Amino acid sequence: MRRRLPRAAAVLMCALVGSTGAVLAGGITLGVPIHALDASAAFERVPAAVGAAFAEIEGALLDLGVPAEALGEIQLRIDESLAQIDAFARTLPPFLPVPLLGGTFEVSLPLVVVDALRLTGGLLNDGLIRGIARLAGTEIPQPLIDESFEADGFAGGATIDVALTTWMLSADAVKRLDALVLALTLGAGVDWVGGRIRPLIDLEVPAEIESAAGDALAALHIDDLAWSTLAVHGVVGLEIGPPFLRLYGEVRYLLPLSERTGWWGLRSGGWAAVVGMVMRF
Repeated sequence: MRRRLPRAAAVLMCALVGSTGAVLAGGITLGVPIHALDASAAFERVPAAVGAAFAEIEGALLDLGVPAEALGEIQLRIDESLAQIDAFARTLPPFLPVPLLGGTFEVSLPLVVVDALRLTGGLLNDGLIRGIARLAGTEIPQPLIDESFEADGFAGGATIDVALTTWMLSADAVKRLDALVLALTLGAGVDWVGGRIRPLIDLEVPAEIESAAGDALAALHIDDLAWSTLAVHGVVGLEIGPPFLRLYGEVRYLLPLSERTGWWGLRSGGWAAVVGMVMRF
């Protein structure tokens, strides 16, 4: 019995030391930061933008000799497409999750309330998307659309592509409650989230309607697909696995302090998350 007591005490001491080491350790998390995008206002503004663009070019097409009946058919197709877009928008969740590539770097800070300071970053752009698709065996065309057309005596063409950049950068202080193979993380911090979508459109049209085509593109407000948010957040995270290598997931609730949106009204959805593997050291 006396021999068992020292062994039990030694095991308990090792457990406490191991647990404390895990709490005070820094680490690196590699994974997928996720932020939410509220695109509801953008979908609501699609009919107005498309209607304004068509109105800019309709008169020029009539002057060019396009029959009113043909323009009526074009308007009918536009209305059908808008109805499909509206139906699709209704199937989407209120906030769209946007996955990024990135991770977290953590520095231990052995205080009573705060165990560590963390810096989290994530980025996604059209180049990364094409690279990931290529690794998956799928080639995304560049440009996305390259078409020529000929109708009612005149010819033209269009090339369309999209440049995308979106990011999430945050800093926070966290408290970790560790139980060897399981840890709960609580914390608070500040975030900068944003992005920009830039349609790249090149039109080849008769000289008689070049000006009207430019006005139609301007009516679409394609340069205003951008957003950014400065916010504070609270975070709850969970780690599972041995102290040195764990699966990690966390959810953040964002409270915006300042927001910038373009004409399309894109904005942060108010939550973010991180999933990945954390390596402790």
